[in-house]
Amino acid sequence: MLDSRWFVAMTAAAVLAAPSLVLAEGQPLPEGAWKLSKDNWQKAENLLPDPVLKRVKAGDYTFTVVPLDDQKFKENYTANYWAASEANEGKYKLDAETCAISTSDTGETPDHIWGKPFPRIDPKDPLAACKVAWNFYLANQMGEGVGATFTLNGIDRNGEFRRIKMWLHANSYMGRTVKSADNPENLRVTTMSHAMEPADAEGVNILSQQVNEWDAQDNIWAYLPQMRRARRVNAATRSDPIAGLDIFSDDLNCYAGKVEYYKWKIVGEQNIFAPVIGPYALKQIKTGEEGKMDVPIPYLRGGYETPGNEGAPWQITENLVLVERPVWKIEGESTDPYYNFGKVIMYIDKDMSRIYWKNVHNRAGEYFYTAMCSYHWSKSDDGEFGTTTPNMVMGVNDKTDRAALGGRYASQFIDRNMDPSQFSLRALSRLSD
Repeated sequence: MLDSRWFVAMTAAAVLAAPSLVLAEGQPLPEGAWKLSKDNWQKAENLLPDPVLKRVKAGDYTFTVVPLDDQKFKENYTANYWAASEANEGKYKLDAETCAISTSDTGETPDHIWGKPFPRIDPKDPLAACKVAWNFYLANQMGEGVGATFTLNGIDRNGEFRRIKMWLHANSYMGRTVKSADNPENLRVTTMSHAMEPADAEGVNILSQQVNEWDAQDNIWAYLPQMRRARRVNAATRSDPIAGLDIFSDDLNCYAGKVEYYKWKIVGEQNIFAPVIGPYALKQIKTGEEGKMDVPIPYLRGGYETPGNEGAPWQITENLVLVERPVWKIEGESTDPYYNFGKVIMYIDKDMSRIYWKNVHNRAGEYFYTAMCSYHWSKSDDGEFGTTTPNMVMGVNDKTDRAALGGRYASQFIDRNMDPSQFSLRALSRLSD
């Protein structure tokens, strides 16, 4: 029977997404675009994390870098989001010890925040890193209800050695556009995932809940078809490898836990090359049902799927590009003694609040792993509703020289009217009937 710890990991890995490289074979490059490779790796000095730059220099990675209109890129988020962010100035405060958020006037924990809670951040502020983390966390939830079917692919120098197919649905409460009228369990977000293949994983279901209390651990249950029962799982397993692959639950959005789980510190500011699809918003297609849209997404082909690929088998060879973005360089460290990671360095977009890269150290302080987290944006035709979605993680273990790709789905759905009963223990057990 499979180790139950990776079932937890599957939960967060669900909506993951891909790294970056070139456009589809034969497509002309956009004006001003250029190829980054081992022949000109110096052009990316101080613009990529050191472990990634070393692989560019060695010929493992080739990237397409495209120019960016910063204002148009910011318009991937709606005007309503930016206006709400500005209106939030001064509304919220943080606890210096726990990073817990509360309203400035009542001191109560908010159950809904639309926009950035901290639109302006002074790097000299001792709570600046916590504010950056909260802006990131709440931006994750603007899609409200979302879902996708995707794969996790374990890859070494010989190609793919493991493939898992699954779907994940998520329903957000705290950072959605309009406060939900139905949140009886006082949640920030809840997810349900279902493994479809291979046979040894089929029918494994995961239900995860993040309770809106600063000191509450995530509630996670795994349903095992072999046992025909759901069992509670420790939330610290977010730092365990998924099914022996070089990817972790905590790689969703490059960080999948609560803000309060980490101690946060700003260690720098810089520009970074960010992996994205687009880079501008994709089209949301109405389905005919109120509040439901589909978003077609270009497939992020891996090197192992590309004839003649000369780089690492796990590099992305189509449809992902790099754009230059200003970021906060943030250090995070878990307060959970059972969490496997030590120091984690994250590069977070100052405007868009996305984590593009993270470098992970073990508890002994040794670096071993880099995650590259790519995103796409989508927007309704009238421009009134938009969201950001992770579309892939490329996790690379530099100690073992192996990697995993998570995500790379061809479409996602958005459902702004998700039924909370879809995220219950009863629904968890009935998925495999």
